[in-house]
Amino acid sequence: MATRREKTITLKQLIFGKTSAEREVLEDPRLLREGFLDPFDVTGAAWNTGKFLFLGYKGSGKSAIGEHLRLIAESHGDQFVRLLHLADFPFTPFSKLIEGDIGPESKYPTAWSWLLLLQVFDSMCRDQGSNVNSEDTLFFAREALRTAGLLPSPDFKHSISVSTKSSLSLALPGFNASYESTHQGQAAEIPFFVERLKLILQHWTSQSRHLIIIDGLDDVLTQRGPQYDSLAALIYETDRLNISFQKDSLPIKIIVLCRTDLFEKLPNANKNKMRQDAAITLDWYHDPRAPTNSKLIELINHRAMVGRGTATDVFAEFFPPHVNLYGHPNGPDVRLFLLDLTRHTPRDIIALMNYMQNSYTRGRLSLEQLLAGARSYSVDYFVPEIKDELTGYMRPEDIDKVMIVLGALRKREFLFTELADQAKRLYASSDPLDLELAARLLFDCSAIGNIGRWPGGTTFYTFKYRNRNSVFNPDERMILHRGMWKALNLT
Repeated sequence: MATRREKTITLKQLIFGKTSAEREVLEDPRLLREGFLDPFDVTGAAWNTGKFLFLGYKGSGKSAIGEHLRLIAESHGDQFVRLLHLADFPFTPFSKLIEGDIGPESKYPTAWSWLLLLQVFDSMCRDQGSNVNSEDTLFFAREALRTAGLLPSPDFKHSISVSTKSSLSLALPGFNASYESTHQGQAAEIPFFVERLKLILQHWTSQSRHLIIIDGLDDVLTQRGPQYDSLAALIYETDRLNISFQKDSLPIKIIVLCRTDLFEKLPNANKNKMRQDAAITLDWYHDPRAPTNSKLIELINHRAMVGRGTATDVFAEFFPPHVNLYGHPNGPDVRLFLLDLTRHTPRDIIALMNYMQNSYTRGRLSLEQLLAGARSYSVDYFVPEIKDELTGYMRPEDIDKVMIVLGALRKREFLFTELADQAKRLYASSDPLDLELAARLLFDCSAIGNIGRWPGGTTFYTFKYRNRNSVFNPDERMILHRGMWKALNLT
């Protein structure tokens, strides 16, 4: 008996997703539910371990983790997940939340504790299976916070605004006198309220579990010291609160999603201890000698399967097996060629696949179509993405200058002295460009790498995305990341 023939599907019909998790969750949430690949077991770690700090370079999937956990919780009646974004966080008012003649290392952690505990209380009050309505201490605390205008829905900006009003009056159980907030009183009272809320929380019981996830630290990346101090205090205080919740057997945890490079710049003497004990690093890099085993290749196939409904190997079905450039046979495996255009992050590979779809017509991609897709990806995605990563570290006009210098050099490999000479020729009489800073930042976002030689003469390449401990060496030759080549007319 003849079997029904499977309907032919083209590469254009497959859905690989968006480069933004926030947009993807609106347009195709399936990809963040069923199409979420979890090689680091972040979902298990989020719910079942003390790990709370998820580190990854830009594009490594941090926001996708938050959206995935929130979507999954929607189908579980015993899970509460709240996503908070710091994109528009008011750092200046925050710095004044606790006044007095004390340094930021003391007042910032307490200020964060206050804001985070308000979020905890709000999440707790939405849990109908908890004892909020039956336990007097919790009930009266909730009503006091509501009366003060601190609940419900205490977004950070609103909480700071209410907490800094001179008319704030708050009477918590066990603290008989309400107080009229003044600029002199806040330094003394907010810390007291923080400790009181911690004690009140110990009365909370629930069969449900709660996660509060803080994202958007990338969006507040600037060169200003106070913001680094504030973010360092956020991570430090989150760690302390989570330890406290765990000791008291409270069903809640706070998670912070943070860029690796930002974390490494934060002023905190215990960063390595925190990384070892409480962090998960989203490192997607895989040995290029075995590209078929790459988790990024698996991610693309996994996402394609969600839309198609059956397992598939996108690369075997729609791509040429090898990329034989310039008429040479036995070129690299197509998976290796594609991975080399990325910095081994989900965002890069998803963007690349979308550009490949744009150049595709039918059947398999031809070599010309594949190269056309790679060029569009380089021009329209990769270089703009590098510029975005430099934002906050360099002035926009200096970022443009650096890209012009790199393009005018007309070389894939070069010495720092060659780069400096080209910069002098182009910008000798204008505002000076700190080229060594620019080169170090380009290295940190993997736009360039170093070329070194082992004692036996063997060449090796050093890129930050391959090893986060790599350090830029201006005395070694440099190489542009392959994703930059076509945008700078180097192929």
